[in-house]
Amino acid sequence: MRKLPLLAAFLFLLPVPLHADDDADPNAGVTGEHDFNMYCASCHGEDARGNGPKAFSLAKKPPDLTTLSQRYGAFPSDKLARMIDGRDPVPGHGEREMPVWGVWFKAESAQELGGAEGDEASVQRRVDNLIGYIEGLQVK
Repeated sequence: MRKLPLLAAFLFLLPVPLHADDDADPNAGVTGEHDFNMYCASCHGEDARGNGPKAFSLAKKPPDLTTLSQRYGAFPSDKLARMIDGRDPVPGHGEREMPVWGVWFKAESAQELGGAEGDEASVQRRVDNLIGYIEGLQVK
């Protein structure tokens, strides 16, 4: 009978983890708006109309991202994903001035995971969040 109170006291003294999931995605709280402002606004502008501070130095003016639905007839989610992650070339950019953000997000994820290979699901989630944010900017 004395073992039960001793065991209870021992269990009480064990440290309690602050996070329920130690394998949590370090990018889980990163929003599409955050990534747009961090990585896209310098060329596409804060309003996504192609007027960012770096736009003047590019060989081709960045497109107005608020009119993608108008230009394509529907929002081009798949095409945009391929351009962001590097599977499709960016029209008019020749040697591709637009960075391959999928590779960038993967490298960031790897760095935040202590050098482990970047998590593909985390990268895909960030690309999807970024596309969702841009879709929300479409003019009606």
